[in-house]
Amino acid sequence: MAKHWIFVSVPYTDFNTGSINEMRSKIESSKKWPIGKKTIHRNALSKGDKVLFYQGGEQGRKIVGMCELSSGLVEDSDRMCDCVMIENYEFWKEPVDIRKVLGRLSFVKDSKRWGIYFKGGIVKISKKDYDKILRYHCMKQ
Repeated sequence: MAKHWIFVSVPYTDFNTGSINEMRSKIESSKKWPIGKKTIHRNALSKGDKVLFYQGGEQGRKIVGMCELSSGLVEDSDRMCDCVMIENYEFWKEPVDIRKVLGRLSFVKDSKRWGIYFKGGIVKISKKDYDKILRYHCMKQ
């Protein structure tokens, strides 16, 4: 059964590749998402998992796209790091401002300190939370 995740990107991540927007062309050409050595949940990722991309930082705070994993954690010899292979990815023209959906998400227990729930690089979420974010995105279209 597929698991559901949010991959968090901030302007300077532990794998030093920049924001999701800066990574977009690399992602589109390589179909890879780099995973830092200290990233939590890295070993729980598997083929078929569903992912939302979250851009953190002052200019972010938005879900900017989605994908499906076509592998679990693998070594990326080109970049000398680990990664997951992605497919069926989509970057949204209209990102979802996370603050607009916080009150609907079960994994955010304290909406005043919501940022702590987006730390660590990979956040496991329920299928219900995943679907709520997708529904909100579809309503905006």
